[in-house]
Amino acid sequence: MEKDDAKATWTSLVLLERFRSGDDQAAEALFARYFERLIALARSRLSPRLAGRTDPEEIALSAYRSFFVEAREGRYALNRGGDLWRLLSSIAKHKLLHQVRHHRADRRSIDVEIPFDQAVEGRQIGRQYEPTPEEAAALADEVERVLSHLDPFGRRVLELRLQGLQLSEIAEDTGRSERSVRRSLAQIRALLSGRLTDA
Repeated sequence: MEKDDAKATWTSLVLLERFRSGDDQAAEALFARYFERLIALARSRLSPRLAGRTDPEEIALSAYRSFFVEAREGRYALNRGGDLWRLLSSIAKHKLLHQVRHHRADRRSIDVEIPFDQAVEGRQIGRQYEPTPEEAAALADEVERVLSHLDPFGRRVLELRLQGLQLSEIAEDTGRSERSVRRSLAQIRALLSGRLTDA
């Protein structure tokens, strides 16, 4: 317990030096000290549209991965208190910028995205679109293929999302956190995008 109390009083510079010396507990302390702040920073910088595609927690984790790799190799020179937070927040901002560029590129751009309800309304105003039997069968096959790669929780998430439920409603139905639901949806998107890439 005394050791944990001592770690809590160590400065970020001390923790960084101990991490470089191979102290894994110092890495854990560095992670715990700034992780929530990095998530809050990422969340505050995400537009509502981009927030639907990018998880602030993933941004924070990615920033830490980069930081720990570079710090282990001694590439950062920190001289005073506050330098570590400035460094981590700078890395996180670069990760966010990369996500913005990625999600604004070409066909996947959030700028050309139309909310599902508007797309359905627009379709109804113009002409009714009914899929051909071949299209309906192909869609059913694709959904079945994705379901076969998911655990029971993932299958339930997909079913509820296809019914139009929001994240909070899915979380309530499954008894899991919204973060877990978001991760499951990210896995589903990865399966679908991998399939589209293969096609």
